This record gives sequence, C-alpha cells and structure tokens, in this order.
Amino acid sequence: MKIDDSEKPTAWAETLSVCEFDVGAEDVALMNELLPAIDVAFAIWRDWIKGSAVFRVYSDPDEEGATRDKVAAMLETCGDLFAGPTPELRLTRIDREDWSETWKEHFHAFRASRRLVVKPSWETFEAETDDIILEIDPGMTFGTGYHGTTKACLQMIDDLADELGPVSFLDAGCGSGILSLGAAKLGYTPMFAFDHDPDAVRMTTENLTAAGIDHARPTCADLADYSPPQPCRLVVVNILAVVILTYADRIVQFVDRSTAPGNLVLSGILTEQYPDIKARFEALGCVEQETRTIDEWTSGRFILS
Repeated sequence: MKIDDSEKPTAWAETLSVCEFDVGAEDVALMNELLPAIDVAFAIWRDWIKGSAVFRVYSDPDEEGATRDKVAAMLETCGDLFAGPTPELRLTRIDREDWSETWKEHFHAFRASRRLVVKPSWETFEAETDDIILEIDPGMTFGTGYHGTTKACLQMIDDLADELGPVSFLDAGCGSGILSLGAAKLGYTPMFAFDHDPDAVRMTTENLTAAGIDHARPTCADLADYSPPQPCRLVVVNILAVVILTYADRIVQFVDRSTAPGNLVLSGILTEQYPDIKARFEALGCVEQETRTIDEWTSGRFILS
C-alpha cells in the first residue's frame, strides 16, 4: 500500500493529524463497519450524487504514526473485501480550531423525523408548530443524525413517544448524545446513557447540559460490564452488529417488561447482517414489530414480554 508523506507539514501548534482516503460508492458501507472496529475517531464526507465518500481519521500528532499504521494494516488485511481498489492514504494536519469549521461546511440543519429537527449551534432554523429542535455539536464523536442508523432511531423514538408516554429510556452507545437529547425532549424519563468512549460521554454530557437537561448522567462503560440503574421500557442500542450479537443475552436484560411489554430498538446493522440479528433476538423471546432501512442500514424494533 502506498502512503503519501510528501505533503506532511512540519509540526504545527495545536493541530490534529488527519489520515484521509477516498472510497467508491460500493465500499462506503464496508468502511463504516471497519473503522469503528479499530476504534479510531473518524468523519465521513459523502457525495450524495455520486455516492462516493472521503473518510478522515483524526488523532493527536504524537499518535499520528500509530494511527496511520493501524488504518494501513486494516486496509491491507481487508483488501480482498473491497469492490473497488484498495484506498491510498493521504496524511496532513489541521488546526484544532479548523475542526469546528470543517463541521460547519458539512453539517446543516435537517428534519430527522416527524417532529425532531437536528440543528448545529451555528445555524438558525424556522421551526414549525410541533417541531422539537435538537441543537448539537458532534465534535469528534459519532452522531449527527445524518447516518441511516441514527436517523432510524430518531424516527422510532419519535413515533413511540405518544404511545408509550414518559417511560424510562436507555441510550446504549450514546456517541454525541443525539438520541439522549431527542428522548429527553420527547419526555422520556428517567433516562440513562453510556458509551465505551470517554470523548463520547463528555460530548453527550456537554450537549445535554447546553440544552438545559440535567437529569441524565451518561456513564463511560463497555457493554460487557454496564448495568443500568434500572431496566428501561425503551432501550435503544446503536452499535456494531457484531457487538450486538456477542452481547445479545445481556442486552435483553436491560429491557423492563415487568408491567407491560418492553421495547428494544437495534441499530448499527448493515442490511445483509439484519437476518442474523433478528434470528438471535427472536430466540431470546423478542418479537419484531417494525424495520426501517435507510441507505444500506436496517434497524429493527422488537417487544419483549
């Protein structure tokens, strides 16, 4: 694999290292699975007409070499999986202040569900009567609401809010906190959230605090170890499919079905992976209620009695 260091600048003050590469439309879904699996901070800028995308992996300058090697090794190992050519890496740095400016170029207000509108703090939006505005700055965490998995979750929690009322809610894999923010504004309570990434927990906390929501306390924990303060009537799990399968028995224990059937939303699943997820959770007593497919991702809602 060729790694181009020719334009790598000298050390800058207050910079982030960027390892960037392009993929064709046919390999975007694959990269959305592979990068989270190697635990790196990344963003995707997608050409919605051509379907192709630019992936950017970010790290501190002192971790630049290790991050580059990690990404390069993953691309080498998985080279046979690409429909197109194996991506070539480009290395550069950006001012830390430019990170927020980069998001401003690509992240704009949009309607995610019937009532939920996602809006970055730097934009204005003329809301309709029933609109609920989710103001969020994602930083280097996953969750602007654009992604098909996150959007499907927002749609489901919006649709269920009137039916379920103010029931307990758990956001498993909270990322930027967008689902927690949406749940809080829809009236779910009490509300809990966790993520294995400390930056995600920090960002979720900041976004909730900025919205004046102080009754949710996100926790930093792995799914293998986390136990919610109580089972919840609505549990949303938006993480990798392989992790969902591995910890399926544990996930169903998060659902409160003591007085009525509990609801479980499973997301982060490529459409071709969904049948395995469905079969696994049906074997645990879950009954599928609906699915939503957005782009190449399928999310499902189940009830558990």
